[in-house]
Amino acid sequence: MSQLCLGCMCEINGEQKCPHCGFDKDSVQSAPFLPLGTILQERYLVGKQIDNSVEGAYYIGYDNFMHSAIVIHEFLPSGICGRAPGSVDLVIREGSEQTFETLKKSFLEYYRTLARLRELSSITPIYDIFSENGTCYTVEEKLDCITFGEYIERSGGSIDWNTARPMFMPVLSALTSIHEAGITHFGINPESLVVTPAGKLRLQSFAIREIRQQNDMIDAELFDGCSAPEQYDPNAYLDERTDVYGFTATLFFALTGRLPEDADKRKPDGKLPLPTSVFKQLPPHVVTALAGGLQVLRSARTKTCADLKTQLSAAPTVRAIQNEATRNAAQAAAVRSYNAKKKSGIPGFAWVLVSCLSALLILVVAAIIWVSQSNFNIVISNGESNADVESSASSSASSAIVDTSDPDSIVVPNLCDKEYTRVLSDSSNAEYSILQESEAMFSNTVKEGNIISQIPEAGSVVTKGSSIVVVVSKGPQQRELPAINNLTVEEAIKTLSGMGFIVNKTEVANDQIAKGAVIGYKDYKVGDTAPYGSKLTITVSLGAETSA
Repeated sequence: MSQLCLGCMCEINGEQKCPHCGFDKDSVQSAPFLPLGTILQERYLVGKQIDNSVEGAYYIGYDNFMHSAIVIHEFLPSGICGRAPGSVDLVIREGSEQTFETLKKSFLEYYRTLARLRELSSITPIYDIFSENGTCYTVEEKLDCITFGEYIERSGGSIDWNTARPMFMPVLSALTSIHEAGITHFGINPESLVVTPAGKLRLQSFAIREIRQQNDMIDAELFDGCSAPEQYDPNAYLDERTDVYGFTATLFFALTGRLPEDADKRKPDGKLPLPTSVFKQLPPHVVTALAGGLQVLRSARTKTCADLKTQLSAAPTVRAIQNEATRNAAQAAAVRSYNAKKKSGIPGFAWVLVSCLSALLILVVAAIIWVSQSNFNIVISNGESNADVESSASSSASSAIVDTSDPDSIVVPNLCDKEYTRVLSDSSNAEYSILQESEAMFSNTVKEGNIISQIPEAGSVVTKGSSIVVVVSKGPQQRELPAINNLTVEEAIKTLSGMGFIVNKTEVANDQIAKGAVIGYKDYKVGDTAPYGSKLTITVSLGAETSA
């Protein structure tokens, strides 16, 4: 194998310092972290420690089976364990043995459940979990990403709602699936989200529940501005609303360039300061959703990620109601003005002007009611009056109205059962855009990669340039196992990983199959089916058994 830099896992061709990252090949990793060059499971090469948390350490690594860089997460809870310099075995602090075992059990259960959700495109997938050296580990993909905090900094300090929406909504969909599986995050913040080169958000930095709430067992890891008030109370109950708070705080950061005040500081009055300049630019339903997700009282907060998604997507319905009300009012006013002008002799243009002003007044009142009836306490900063802000909200709502007779409207095409990549390519020249907002879903009837459903539905009328949200099929959940005998290990792993399986290997002597080639499956046979995301063990030949 080529010599790799243990700082970035790129080839260094015998050089002392890596030409890619500058890491010195003679560097020594300090305890309690694993020594550089440690091999885990006879497969994973351990490199430089790249991050650590209360829960453990993260190392850059290399998968000698897949020939790719990875991230290795070691359970190394702060303050209750350590290791001697140069050693791999963990030493538990005296008196902390029971605490360590309790947390270790939670770690394994938590990440095994999370690993089964690896099909969710908005989280970083885990593809191996194992125990070794007296502790346990997870292995996940090494992503070429930047943190969302850095992304916002590079974007000038904030982004607008039209930019944020397609980035955040898929994460909200993933969070709904995660909670349905019994998993929580409780640490969502600008540093736990990363941005891929394609501009997509991925959620990472998961951790067991015990780490994310004040307790007597271990130090809590909380995040200023993003951790919910109940996380600071060791006796409080945490649920999906806790993640709603962290998600909404991060969205607030994206739109305003700053985090909300710490939950403890907001407790006395629950106020949510919002810059006037931002308020004027946001649709009223987004302001409502932000305030609902950042309620200090858990009982008053938006209950689920699905509810928050609905609130953030509520504008089309409100606009349709406002549109119909405005159109009806305008028509009625026009009829009245026509009859009246013949009697009064007042010029017709004056009645038209009065009619338009009446319709606009109805729209303004509707927008103000939309904001004012929401149960939140928004404080507008920079000294501008609430009346100015309300007027701005009203004009935002009115400018978004879609008239079905408008020449700038289009009829939504039927995209169901069509190939998503083809539809996406074709949309580059279309009068609409395609957004895969929801996570892909299993389907026994729709081919993998094709579209299962769409919103808006085919035949609906929308404004040119609108987005059509589609759900893409990932095929059946049960996958038929292909023939892999006589393939190389790399070929077999690539084939099975591409089908969504987690692959391990075992080696046995065999005089029929060449050394290093795959014999077959350990627990299955060709043609059997296995669930997407399940772990498969392949048997690899050591060649003919040699006599002693």
